[in-house]
Amino acid sequence: MELKLAITADLHWGINDSGDASTRQLIADLAEQPPDVLILAGDVGAGEDFERCLQLFASLPCRKALVPGNHDIWVSSDDRRGDSWKVYSEYLPRLCAQYGFHYLDHGPLILPEADLALAGSINWYDYSWADDPNWVKPEDWEERLRDMRFTRGRHNDRRFVRWHFTDHSFTAHVVETLERHLIEALHQVSKAIVITHHPAFEGIKYPEVLPPNLDQMMWRAFSGNRSLERVLEKHAERIALIFSGHTHKARDNNFCGIPGHNIGGDYGWKRLLTVSWPARSIETKEFRA
Repeated sequence: MELKLAITADLHWGINDSGDASTRQLIADLAEQPPDVLILAGDVGAGEDFERCLQLFASLPCRKALVPGNHDIWVSSDDRRGDSWKVYSEYLPRLCAQYGFHYLDHGPLILPEADLALAGSINWYDYSWADDPNWVKPEDWEERLRDMRFTRGRHNDRRFVRWHFTDHSFTAHVVETLERHLIEALHQVSKAIVITHHPAFEGIKYPEVLPPNLDQMMWRAFSGNRSLERVLEKHAERIALIFSGHTHKARDNNFCGIPGHNIGGDYGWKRLLTVSWPARSIETKEFRA
């Protein structure tokens, strides 16, 4: 059976007017020719904007799924929803169920009519992408990692992601969970598509700047991890495609024979990929208000 899958990321609802107008254009385009499945690859909207964004898709007549992004689990010190773990594990899944979205971090979406599954995760970072023997780390490297301190400013995750995990322990948790879901899915169907928020493999992270500067190495540290790459390699023969978001930079690359795509799109404009299955052809559209 043929399916049309529509995938977007980084809608960041509520950030600015041009971005919200571009998201409305994207939704209007989907409504004209609805896909069989819509997938959001994270950073839907911080705080109450997560729910506001899901509401926009209420009338779209198709199956829907998503993975959350790091912005989606930001909390304030006195957040009524709880800490970031409670938001990730309870609050967001409850909203997804309310608005008809399958929460991929809690389990794969099986599409038996297409012999296909969608397996997904927020994914996370453990600084392993910054382990480069050709780059000399500054003396304050460990301090910078701890504080997420760039040459100018800090990563907002250090301010707004609040929970009992370290970056290493949460990375281990989500990678183990995604592999378990992938194995579960591949017991039921022949192929899976993997969707993550943080890039699933290094070839679709931020574009390279050579030689790398300090801030680029910091972004490497906070973008992904080697352990998920090992999982992808182990199951490569049965993973058909990989899609990620987070970087706001469109990139196409290949990992162990698997075509991978970073969706792109930014705060002020949005990008939509439409996949024809089983042909695996991809159509790209951009929306700029």
